[in-house]
Amino acid sequence: MAHCLIIFKIMSKKIGVVSEGVSDYRTIKHITERFLKSKDGEEYFTIRLNPKEEHNKQVGFCGWQGVFNYISGNDKNNLIVEAPKEECEYVIVQIDTDVCEKYEVKRDLSNIKTLWNNVREKIEKAVHPSFDKSKLIFAICIEELECWLIPFVDNNSKRCMNMDRCLNIVNSDIHKEKFFIDKDGKNSLGAQRAYEYILKQKKKPKEIVLCSEYNYGFKKFIEQLDKL
Repeated sequence: MAHCLIIFKIMSKKIGVVSEGVSDYRTIKHITERFLKSKDGEEYFTIRLNPKEEHNKQVGFCGWQGVFNYISGNDKNNLIVEAPKEECEYVIVQIDTDVCEKYEVKRDLSNIKTLWNNVREKIEKAVHPSFDKSKLIFAICIEELECWLIPFVDNNSKRCMNMDRCLNIVNSDIHKEKFFIDKDGKNSLGAQRAYEYILKQKKKPKEIVLCSEYNYGFKKFIEQLDKL
């Protein structure tokens, strides 16, 4: 009896990432690729657009200023040049809201939904007009990306919903494993190992979805990925 060999072809798609820093990129990469792993016969993988990295260190200055400079086309290397060159199907733009007033968005934590929408609109307006905005995915972190990471290492629901001093909470949870993240040294080797430890705690799509339920910005990010 003849046997039929059925081959399923997995299509690969690129998602570019513009983030405030290298540690933010690594976190977005883990969440995105793990959540979308072999989704509907397609494999998504992320590529770093900005900031650049050499020898495990961030090259140049980024932060929220770097994000806006890059997406607006003001940098020599910018979104409208690099995203098409890298053949990105989508582009994730990551930014924190803890200093959003510096980029002229009112920081009102009494209405998180409005805050998220206002930051999204600010990003959309800043993006160079020649870029297709339908390709954008918003990773708006309320208040900082580390707030997303609390449920990766903590089972206390109240702590997981925290939006203040999130890095301190994460550090208190990973301290027993002798890891520590210095806010001003997130690119250090020690910090890199700490982020690796945190992220490997949650690898399955269902685990990541459960983590996202604690933070509005994280949940909105997963909802966007789920529509791809």
